[in-house]
Amino acid sequence: MAANQTEGFGFRQAPTVGSTPATGGQAEYKIKSGLGVGIFQNNPVSHQHTAGDDGYLQDTTAGTMDDGITGGAGWSTGTSNIQPIIGVFNGAFYINASTKKPTFANHILASTTFAKDYNTGSDDGIGLVNDNPMQEYTCKADAAVTQADLINTKSFNSTDGATVGTQYEGQSTVKLNVTGTSATRMFRVVRTANDPANNDATAINSNQIVQIMPAASISN
Repeated sequence: MAANQTEGFGFRQAPTVGSTPATGGQAEYKIKSGLGVGIFQNNPVSHQHTAGDDGYLQDTTAGTMDDGITGGAGWSTGTSNIQPIIGVFNGAFYINASTKKPTFANHILASTTFAKDYNTGSDDGIGLVNDNPMQEYTCKADAAVTQADLINTKSFNSTDGATVGTQYEGQSTVKLNVTGTSATRMFRVVRTANDPANNDATAINSNQIVQIMPAASISN
């Protein structure tokens, strides 16, 4: 069997629960100008809490999230002031501070500032988030996945091993952090993806199908 491919790509939409095709639907959430941590396409996101920018969108995979609370491998709904997962980031709209032009992008780099949108009177950006609680996602595992990892008491975080987030051309490079047994983490594995080039679950970097844990989801 060929080795699994190695690149992380965050969390891509798979079919929804019941194998119904994904609609690709997404909703709009505000992003604060000048984020400390970038948000990249296919990153799970939540609302900020405690840092003065409460309610604005943030990436949850960085070791320290924008609100200063531990994210990534250490994310847990048992943490004080942790905000549940909304869904997965799929791009942004904002007014470019340099050109003053409306801009669509698949990501927001850290420290990106927005100009005022004179249609709304606000300098907030807009994040587009796949927030269907029935959505399943394909992701890459950072270690072997066993059959025992599919039991409902086990759940895993998404992490890039960095404080500020990692990306390639605006797309997340995070993987599923295959460790832990607590329902307080982000995702549960439901099956290995049907991808011949990436379906060796006994090896690192297999593609897995996951769902956001009910205890970790803003919709539950």
